[in-house]
Parts: sequence; C-alpha cells; structure tokens
Amino acid sequence: MGVSTVREIKILLQKEWKSEFRQKEHFAALVIYLLSTIFICYLSFEKISDGQTWGALLWVTGLFTSFNAMHKALDSAHQPQLLHLYTLATPGAVILSKCLYHAAQIAVLNVFSLVLFLLFFGDAVLIKMDWGQLITGLILGSTGLGTMLTFVASLAQRTGQGVGLMAILGFPLVVPLLITIVKFTRLAIEGVTWATNGYQLMLLIVLNVLAIVLSYLLFPYLWRE
Repeated sequence: MGVSTVREIKILLQKEWKSEFRQKEHFAALVIYLLSTIFICYLSFEKISDGQTWGALLWVTGLFTSFNAMHKALDSAHQPQLLHLYTLATPGAVILSKCLYHAAQIAVLNVFSLVLFLLFFGDAVLIKMDWGQLITGLILGSTGLGTMLTFVASLAQRTGQGVGLMAILGFPLVVPLLITIVKFTRLAIEGVTWATNGYQLMLLIVLNVLAIVLSYLLFPYLWRE
C-alpha cells in the first residue's frame, strides 16, 4: 500500500465523516435503537447474576446494532456516488476507508453500549474484570464486525439485493467472530490472565486480519462490475 493509497484513504475518511455529520439523524437513530434494546434487556432480566450472561448480552446487542448500522450504509449508497468514487480513488482505498470508518462507528456504539450496561445492570458481576482485556476485545470485535459487514454490504449493494442478501450472507460470516469474542469477554470478566486468554486473543487477531485481507483482495472484482 503506497503513499497515494494512504492519502486516498485519509480523504475518503474525511468524506465519510462529513457525510455522517450532515446526516446526524442516522447516528441518532442507531443510539436510540441501542438504548431501546438495552432497556428491553433490563426489563427482561432486571439483574444479571453471572459474567457469561452479561458478556453474551453485550455482544448480542452489539451484533444487531452493527447490522443496523450497515443498513444505514446501504441506504446511503447511490449509484452516482459510486461512479464518482470510481473516478477519484482506487478500489483498495475505498474498501479500506469504509472498513475503518464503520469499525470506528461500531466501536463507539459498543463503548456506549458498555456504559449503558453498567448504568442499567451495575458492576456486581465485574469485580474480577480485567478492563484491559475487555477494551481490547471491544476494539478487535468492533473491527472484525465493521470489516466483515462492510464487505457484505458492498456485495449486497452491487448485486441489488440489499438488506435481504446482507442478512443471509452476513450472519454466517460473523458467527465465528461472535463465538470467539463472547468467549474472550467471558474470560476477561472472570479476571483470567492474558496468557490464559491468549488463544482467544490470537483467534480474534487472525479473524480480523483475514477479514481485512480478503476484503482488500476481493473488493476490486466487485468494483469492476
């Protein structure tokens, strides 16, 4: 990846940010959706007595919020904009910028979700928590979800199938990541050492790298169509 590609990624990230700022209602809708989901969880459980349930609910909420965020990306993708991007940047820069932006967006939503979980359910089950591991898991989980779902959303948009195809392809792809991140989070809540949780951490890193590399390699074929 050359200097020109890095410059293109920077410019495209700025474009994504400005577009999001002009359409603040999209992000506001995601926040309201997240708040509503966690409130329903609170009405259903009221109190969570074990770390496994706490971590699983955190990531189930994060998963569906991520899918909802990608639906917004599909809604905002129009053919004239794609043709304009085609004249300005390389396909590698386009897909990497979109992956980075959506990963950051999902990470912000997951951090907000974590804060809401602490407010609604308290921290009684988090006494032994290793916060360093939890934050690492949030970052890697958000990056993986953002990358995988961005590529799936791009595929769905190019084939014209939209939300339906994204749901069909997206969920099976994120299942390995979701299983790994839930296990990693549970162990972090139990307060195990980094060495004990090292296998799950390695899997998370490998899944993130595979998602980024495959998106970077396969997206140009979609770009040509």
